[in-house]
Amino acid sequence: EFYQTYPADYPGQDNKKGIFLDIGGTGSVASGMTMVTSKFAHFAGPLDYWVLDSEPSAKKLSNAIVCDIDDCPAAQDCSYDVTFSFTVLEHAARPWKSFDTIARITKKGGLTLHLVPWSYQWHATPADNYRFSHTALTTLLQDRGFEVLDVGYDICNQPELVRQKRKDEHFEVIWLTYVVGRKL
Repeated sequence: EFYQTYPADYPGQDNKKGIFLDIGGTGSVASGMTMVTSKFAHFAGPLDYWVLDSEPSAKKLSNAIVCDIDDCPAAQDCSYDVTFSFTVLEHAARPWKSFDTIARITKKGGLTLHLVPWSYQWHATPADNYRFSHTALTTLLQDRGFEVLDVGYDICNQPELVRQKRKDEHFEVIWLTYVVGRKL
């Protein structure tokens, strides 16, 4: 529905597109992962896809802002139509500061979407600091001027093949908490 609010001739005559910001969008190269550059680009719809990451190797990307989401002056105020993270904010040292940044950089009327673990093993890539309930995510957004549009849990069953072959995934059922908000 959000993208349907854009005019049919978007981006229009000025050809200036909005921005979808994927927070933590390159993965943890330091932990041995291969750097990803556009895992969630298809979520951006008609918007330009950008990543914000603390991973130094992201500096090689033309669509990256390299900083810590807890304190990121490099991200401009009210500049992003959509701010998004997928299993990232549990790694923040001070997630309340992360949400301060998210509130500062999301445009008025813009969306913010986040998915974080609720019931999942400790995973230090690079650090694993917090778990968030639906009430915690609601409070973190509402206290920063967002209307919560949806909040809840995504319950995932581990595929049989993963249970048989992987030793690093210890939960058969994983609960992820999600929140969708609109900046007022």
